[in-house]
Formats: sequence, structure tokens, C-alpha cells
Amino acid sequence: MSTAAIRDNYSRVATTYDGKWADVLAVHARAVADRLSLGEARRVAEVGCGPGRLLSHLAELAPQAEVIGADLTEAMLRQAPAQFARVVADAQALPFRAGVLDAVVMPFVLFHVPDLPAALAEVRRTLVAGGSFAAVTWSGHDPHPAYDVWVRVINDFRAPPDPSPQMPSNDTTSDPVELRIALQDAGFVSVEITVERFHHQPTAAEFLAHSQVIGAMARRIDLLPADRRAECLVAAERELSGLAPEAFVESGTVLYSTAVAS
Repeated sequence: MSTAAIRDNYSRVATTYDGKWADVLAVHARAVADRLSLGEARRVAEVGCGPGRLLSHLAELAPQAEVIGADLTEAMLRQAPAQFARVVADAQALPFRAGVLDAVVMPFVLFHVPDLPAALAEVRRTLVAGGSFAAVTWSGHDPHPAYDVWVRVINDFRAPPDPSPQMPSNDTTSDPVELRIALQDAGFVSVEITVERFHHQPTAAEFLAHSQVIGAMARRIDLLPADRRAECLVAAERELSGLAPEAFVESGTVLYSTAVAS
């Protein structure tokens, strides 16, 4: 997926994304930010801030700092709290001078980046020596019966393949060993990576609403003609209604990464 395709995708879903799913991810964003010592920080940026769920928490952790929200998608930034500085930015070419940031936080972003080494090098460039970095990335996924049903129904309706293939960076960001190496190659030291559990239990209605907005299956169903899409959603709702509540649990592992700019 190109940078332009990522921008277009998140522009389309910005309003819907700024809801329960953003709140679910924010739990992990806050948890990894809590691992940083930001009491003396003067300038802190969240790169890939989306609707800005983390910005107020960063302001609490860094009471002396200017907190900046940066995102590739202007539509996402419009959802973020207006009291914070916000800037449209590509993680691979950040609009900050070298050595001006005391900390950068990137929850659930790195696996979206087409050129991961370039993005990590840019983060390192903008940080002061000794500056802090934190990220959360997906790692492993447990069996998810509701998702399997969703995929089967979409396949039954012959939805075209996902036009946006998985980023190659995901192979690195989901593996703690490979991610450590990538961070060290970019000029980070004191790299700490822990495997944490992820758990989310939506209702059937919440699952179906979310699955029409985010992810590969959402992109596939968008490619169906309007009448076929409506039929597909009716079939999916019918199939999902027969599942037990535990079938909708989304769980697995995420990686919490922290590092220091050398």
C-alpha cells in the first residue's frame, strides 16, 4: 500500500474510526507512554496520532511540554483535541528540525509505514540525544470465529481481493527480535520490547459495524456493487447472529517497544 493509499483509506474512515475502536487502542497507547520519563520533556510528539486519544495523557505525563499531534491524514487531525498543536506529516519525512523533540510516541503506526527504516531514521533524527521513543505494534492473533464467518460470507459473494496488500514492514514490527534490530540499526539504544495481551469483546452489531470500516475485508466489500454489498451485509448479519458472544472476542498479542536515541 502506498502512502497515498494509506492517506485515502484513513480519510474515508476518519469519522467512524474516532469511536470505540480508537478507545480500545488508546488503552495500549497510554500504557506504553507510561513507560517513558517525560517529567522534564519540553516537546513531545505523537506521530500517527489519528483522532488524538493519547494527546491529553501525554500532556499529563509531560506537564512542561508542548504536545504535538502529527498524522498523515488531515481528516483524522480534525478529530483531535484543538488545544494541541497538530500537523499533517508523513512518518518517512517528518516536518521537524533535527534534535527538537524530547520524545516520540507511535502507537499502532509502524506496520503501516511503507519504508520502515526511513521512518525510524526520521524519528531518530528529530529526537535529542537521550530522547525517548515508544511504539505499540501488532504481534499475534488468536482464533476469531466471527471474523472467519465474515470472511466466508464475503468470499461467497465473490468480493474482489484486497487492493491494498499487507505492508512488508509488518514482518518486522510483529517480531520482537527483528524489531529490536531495526531500532538499533536506526540509532536507538536501551531497546526494551515486551509482549502484552490484547483483548476486546464487541457485540455482534459493533463487530459488523467495525468490520465494514477498518481492514482488508472492509476494503473488499467496498468493491462490490451497491446491491451486492447490501445483500452481503444482510447475509453476514444473519450468519453472525447465530454465534455465541465469545465468538466475537478479538484477542492476541501486541509488542510494547521503548528505546532511547543514542
